[in-house]
Amino acid sequence: MRFIRNEVQTPKRLVAPEKRKSLPFLILLAGVSIMVVGVAAFFSAFFFRDLIQERWELHYRVVQTNAIYVTAVGIALYVIGAVILKIPLRKTTYYKVTTVVKNEPYDPPRKGDFSKAIYARLRDLGDEWAFFSEVRPAQSSTKIPQVIVGPGGVFATQPIAENPERKAFVDPGPDFEKASQKLGNAIGQPVLPMVVFSNPKLVLLYKTYRNPKVRVMNIREIFDFFKKQKKKYSEKVQAEIEQKVLELIDGTPADQ
Repeated sequence: MRFIRNEVQTPKRLVAPEKRKSLPFLILLAGVSIMVVGVAAFFSAFFFRDLIQERWELHYRVVQTNAIYVTAVGIALYVIGAVILKIPLRKTTYYKVTTVVKNEPYDPPRKGDFSKAIYARLRDLGDEWAFFSEVRPAQSSTKIPQVIVGPGGVFATQPIAENPERKAFVDPGPDFEKASQKLGNAIGQPVLPMVVFSNPKLVLLYKTYRNPKVRVMNIREIFDFFKKQKKKYSEKVQAEIEQKVLELIDGTPADQ
């Protein structure tokens, strides 16, 4: 399966190749290295506290305090390098730092977005299927989390992680159904909306406590469901549909 993303969604490296040998980047790397040493020393001091006391007659908390100072120096150096290199400090996580150090594209999980989980289940369908995320039909205030286009049709998926039995549960189904209808109008093809849960129990609860007007299934069923779809579109028609869906993506930048 092809995961098609627009320019905003496409993962990018946070440091350009030509800047990886610059002084600011070397300062950033030094900061990361010092941070690692400081954190390692902090936890090692606790595990080897008896040895530290015997050999150097130091309380392990003294060593931990100095380790904190070392870590703070490392953080300061990282911040200096990141600011000069224009790496956003917002949402600085272990994953983000490792992508900078390893020169990998930055593709963090977005809050409430289960596209990677859905895609992981469907990736073996083959390249005749295309996967899109964050699609907003014209005149719709609701984004469709995932849109799947293939020879067997056009499908919209809405993963739900909450328990439908809870009183605080807000059912996204009705707005999702309307957005799917608007998507169908925009691309000139019918769209089948599907609400996806993580297990069969939640599917049963959703059907019991709500009045779903869309197809409901658990994530373990979706691969077989798509595999069984009969061919409806020629390659030309499918390519036209994919282009229309691509133009409706309202992508979120990685740091938002």
